[in-house]
Amino acid sequence: MQQLVRGGLVVVFFLFLFGCASALPGEDALEIQDQPEKAVVVPEETIQNLSSPAAAEKEVLAESKSAEVSEELTPEQQLWKPRIDKALAPTVCPPIEKQIYPDTYYQGPLIDTHLHIPALPDWGFEDGEEPALDEAPEGRFGGPQALLGWNVQMSDIACTLQHEGTHKNFAFFPVYEGEISLPLLETWNKTMKEYPELFTPFIMSSGDDNEPDGFPTVDARILQNMLAVYPHLFAGYGEIGLYARENGGSPELPPDSSRLQEIYPLIKKYDLVVYFHLGDGHKDTFEKVLEQYPEITFIWHGDQLSVQEVDTVLRKHPNAYYGIDEFFGGDHDTFLLYVGKSKEGYLETMNRNFYAVINRAVQDWKALIERHPNQVSWGTDRGDAVWNYDRDIGLMQVKIARAFIGRLDPAVQEKFAYQNAERLSSQ
Repeated sequence: MQQLVRGGLVVVFFLFLFGCASALPGEDALEIQDQPEKAVVVPEETIQNLSSPAAAEKEVLAESKSAEVSEELTPEQQLWKPRIDKALAPTVCPPIEKQIYPDTYYQGPLIDTHLHIPALPDWGFEDGEEPALDEAPEGRFGGPQALLGWNVQMSDIACTLQHEGTHKNFAFFPVYEGEISLPLLETWNKTMKEYPELFTPFIMSSGDDNEPDGFPTVDARILQNMLAVYPHLFAGYGEIGLYARENGGSPELPPDSSRLQEIYPLIKKYDLVVYFHLGDGHKDTFEKVLEQYPEITFIWHGDQLSVQEVDTVLRKHPNAYYGIDEFFGGDHDTFLLYVGKSKEGYLETMNRNFYAVINRAVQDWKALIERHPNQVSWGTDRGDAVWNYDRDIGLMQVKIARAFIGRLDPAVQEKFAYQNAERLSSQ
């Protein structure tokens, strides 16, 4: 998930873009208002002079009392408004058909704990026209990259989730540095008003991670400024990929790095759950952080740690959870072979190899889940390509999950399928 624009974040604790947020006086009474009348713009110097993340909301509120009030949209807001409107526009969702599964499949609720939401495109403003659909850049894994309001909309994603029957999802909402940050925050705030039960919102804030001098996440000051715009919006921080980026992108970021050590107090302040994708060799530093911050809940995923190492971390650290999302085809290469190229080829291959996929997943994960039934959760890790948000793809992912969960001990099935995630989202 890349960021195309760098620059200083100007935090505006205000009714951004045609009025959607305002603050009541007092840090403890900070609330979001639905229908404000005016936009209070906080000057840049207010943000630069914040003495600490903990002081951010008080100083922003104090400065806003004397800030100049503008009732008209700025030129920048006028540019972003159509894109936000398109991202949130309704689309036609076919009637939902009840899915019938064999008795051996798990039949209960599902919460997907790993869903990437596309970002708004932040280019194509030069001539005042929207870029053509066939100009979509290629995604990280192939095929057209998903861009919100351009080739996929929030209503499309919601329709897919409703059809497949995941009743809640941990949604990773990208928020990047620079001019795009406020439009993205406004989009996610409106999304949660539209779908308050469907998504558990996580802030995924990369720091120009496609660049060799970038980072997998923004620094603490910028993150604080992002969180302060809608202080009650996010339930989690992540997914933050701590691994080194391919193709000359940002280097790895160990869990105990100084950048993250400055962020963990913010995590506690905003009562967020952390979702990491660890890098190679991060087991020891991750355990160090787990011990240092027992009051913070960490979820992580990825194959950088062996199953045995995952088992060790879960056994030693009750504040650690692991997300299993290796259900793209037993062998991830099956997914990579087709992603963005042929949905039909992927579905045909999956149906042909279905039970081999399930048997491999059982072999790899059943023992771990049953040893740690309260610390492991299911997810899909969907994102990047347009067709990952397709209804047929979603139905296949859920079919695989239900067949796999049905092979677990009945005493742990609901915990893995949704109860552990439900507990995390309510923390």
